[in-house]
Amino acid sequence: MMNRQWVLPRIAKRVAVLLTAVMLLTLTNGFNWNAPTAAAAGTTPVERYGQLSVKNGKLVDKNGQPVQLKGISSHGVQWFGDLVNQDTMKWLRDDWGISVFRVALYTEENGYIANPSLKNKVKEAIEAAQKLGLYVIIDWHILSDGDPNIHKNEAKAFFNEFSTKYGHLPNVIYELANEPNGNVNWNNQIRPYASEVTQVIRAKDPDNIIIVGTGTWSQDVQDAADHPLPDKNTMYTVHFYAGTHGQSLRDRIDYALNKGVGIFATEWGTSDASGNGGPFLNESKVWTDFMASRKISWANWSLSDKNETSAALLPGADRKGGWPDSQLTASGKFVKQAILEGSSNHGGGSNGGNSGGDGNNGGNNNGSNNNGGNNGGDHSGSTPGGNNEGIVLQYRTDDTNAKDNAIRPQFNIKNTGKTAVKLSDLKIRYYYTDESKQAQQFFVDWAKIGNEKVKATFVTLPNPKSKADKYVEISFTDGAGTIQPGGETGEIQSRIHAANWSNFDETNDYSYGATQTAFADWDHGTVYQQGKLVWGIEP
Repeated sequence: MMNRQWVLPRIAKRVAVLLTAVMLLTLTNGFNWNAPTAAAAGTTPVERYGQLSVKNGKLVDKNGQPVQLKGISSHGVQWFGDLVNQDTMKWLRDDWGISVFRVALYTEENGYIANPSLKNKVKEAIEAAQKLGLYVIIDWHILSDGDPNIHKNEAKAFFNEFSTKYGHLPNVIYELANEPNGNVNWNNQIRPYASEVTQVIRAKDPDNIIIVGTGTWSQDVQDAADHPLPDKNTMYTVHFYAGTHGQSLRDRIDYALNKGVGIFATEWGTSDASGNGGPFLNESKVWTDFMASRKISWANWSLSDKNETSAALLPGADRKGGWPDSQLTASGKFVKQAILEGSSNHGGGSNGGNSGGDGNNGGNNNGSNNNGGNNGGDHSGSTPGGNNEGIVLQYRTDDTNAKDNAIRPQFNIKNTGKTAVKLSDLKIRYYYTDESKQAQQFFVDWAKIGNEKVKATFVTLPNPKSKADKYVEISFTDGAGTIQPGGETGEIQSRIHAANWSNFDETNDYSYGATQTAFADWDHGTVYQQGKLVWGIEP
C-alpha cells in the first residue's frame, strides 16, 4: 500500500506545475513585449520537462526522455547574494538560456552556520525560480569543513525545513554536500551522511532529484559508482576546473556512467581549480562537448563579479542583470555561448564567446593529456651521485602566470633501473622563494597513485640561496606501493598556497619552469632515496 504521506506531495507537485504555468502568464513586469522571451513563448524549462527523475543513469523529463540542464551557480551568498534575485535569474533565462540556477549556501566561511539568516536568500532564489520556470539547486556548500558529518545535524534540520516548504514543487533539486575533502572517503563518511539526510528529505519529498558530493572535492565519482545509494532519484556530483582536470577525470565519469549511475556537474570553471589561471578555453570546450555528448547537466562557477578568472561578470556589473557582453568576462562570454548552443530556452539575442575561469580549491594545468614533447632539454645524465638507482623525475607546469597566489608543480617519477623501487623510500624536493613569510598549505589535486598516498612538509633553508629559501618535500605512504622497472608513478598534481593566499613571484624560483608545459626530465627538482640524493641538482 502506498504511504499517504507520499501521495499528497505528488498531487501537490502536479498542481504546482499548472500553477507555475498560470503564474507565468501573469508575470508582465519587466517584460519587453516587442521581443519574444522564453516565458512569453510558454517554453520555460519546467513547463517543457516537468518532474525530473533518473532512469538508467540519465536525468529524464516527465516523459522519460533524457535532458541536459545547463546553467550557472551563484558564488557564496554571504558575499555575492545581491546578484541572486528574480531580475538576474530572469535575464539569465531569457538572454543566456539557462535552465537551472544553483544557489551556493556556504556552511563555513562566515556562511550559514555563523549566520542562519542567509537561508532567506536561498528561499528568494527558490521562489524566483518557481515564478520563472527554472530548476533550482539548493547547494549545501561544505568546503573548509571537508567532512559533511561536522554539520550533519544542521544539514538534517535545514533539509527538513526546505523539503517541507518546497518539496511539493517540481523544480527543486537538493545538493547535500558540495565538496567533501580532506581525510574523508565515500564509504566511511560521505555515503552514511548522505543516507541519513536523504531519509529526512524523502519523508517530505518522495521524488525530487538529490545530488550527493563525492570525495576529493567531488572528483571520486568512481567510488560512488561502486557503492551507490539505494534511492532511485539520486545523482552524484563531479566538479572540475578546465585548467586542472582533464582526461583522467573524464575517464572516471565514463566509468561511473557505465556502471549506471547519474552524474551531474554542479560546479565547473574555465580556470584552474584555485579560481584563477587561464582561462583555459580550449580545454573548457573539450569538457562542454564531453558533457553534451553524454547529456551531463551542469552549472558553471560562478555568477559573481569577483576579480578572478572564473567569475562571469566584470567588477561593478549591474546587480539586476541586463549585462551587455562588455560587462562579461572572457569566462562569462564562453559560458553564455556554451549554454546557448543547442538550447531551446533562449528567447532573446546573444553573442558568441571566448572564455574565463575560477574555482575554489584546486591546482593548475591543462589537465587533459600529457602533451608529449620535451621543453627544456634532456638532463638525464647530469645528476650528482650518478643516479645508479634509475630514478628520473619529470616535471611540468601549465601555470604560465608566475605571479598569482598558487605554485602548481606536477610530477611523474620513472624507474629506469632493473629493480622495483618502494615509493615510501622516495622524497621529492621542489625549491622556491616564499615572499609571503606565512605558513604554507599543500594540496594534492589529483594523483594517479591516489591523493591520500601523497604527503608533504615544508622546510625553510638554513642558508637561503638566490632562488630558493624554502622547499616542499613530497613523500609517499607505505600504501603507495612500488614502481616496477620501466614503470612510473603517473601524474601527481600538487598545489601550494600561502596561508593568507597572497601572491608568489615564481620568476625567482629555482624549481619553476615557466615554459615547461609538457612532462620532461627536470633536474631543478631533486629526489632522495632513503635520504640519498639520486636525481637532480640542489640549488
